[in-house]
Amino acid sequence: MKNYKLKIFCDFDGTITKKDVWINSLGKFINDKEKFETVCEDFNAEKINGRQANEKLLELVENFSFDKFNEYLNSEEIDEYFKNFIEYCREKDHEVIIVSGGYEYYIDFILKKEHIDMKFFGCELKQSDDKKLSNVYLYSDEYCQICETCKRNILLDNTNDLDNEVSVYIGDGISDQCVSRFADIVFAKGKLASYCWKNNITYFEYKNFSDIKNKIIKLIGTNMIKHRQEAKVRRRDVFLGG
Repeated sequence: MKNYKLKIFCDFDGTITKKDVWINSLGKFINDKEKFETVCEDFNAEKINGRQANEKLLELVENFSFDKFNEYLNSEEIDEYFKNFIEYCREKDHEVIIVSGGYEYYIDFILKKEHIDMKFFGCELKQSDDKKLSNVYLYSDEYCQICETCKRNILLDNTNDLDNEVSVYIGDGISDQCVSRFADIVFAKGKLASYCWKNNITYFEYKNFSDIKNKIIKLIGTNMIKHRQEAKVRRRDVFLGG
């Protein structure tokens, strides 16, 4: 494909960050570890969906304060090659967008801590007068109650096939499964890699963002950047209302 433009969409928790920030930092406010682990296990076993897990976990949060939360967030680490990856993408004019079922509050906090400026989509974390936390789904799909953030819709809204824009998706978990079916190029690890393998979705396995950068360079060098036909058909069907 000539004159293409890469549009790269990337999960946050466990992909950009080394650990799941929700579990690692917000989870520190949950004292009932047995219930905490049960919810996490049910989600990982896909007995409950992302929204159900999120809401169940928020109910378990006690004595939350943003000041203490910020202390925990200061200790969160990102992939050591992510900054270099972002620099490379900017040099080559590949746009990178974060899509997350987590909270924009901690995404923004960690990006600022790391001096990274980029576009992101996530949920809003709200605290009421009685200190209870709640979730505002800023980018959900009106016909789907499964995911906190509809990553598929964000990919579709920010990619134009007619302008030769080729979508790349990078992820690691259950919340990345749906969107992986609509992306042209998929980088996967963990549960997402397993899902892609079981569902015959072509993907590249990775350990870190150095692997991803090197693979993209190789794909460009061998003229292998193109639309994935199955994904293109699925995107078209969505736009046609199918």
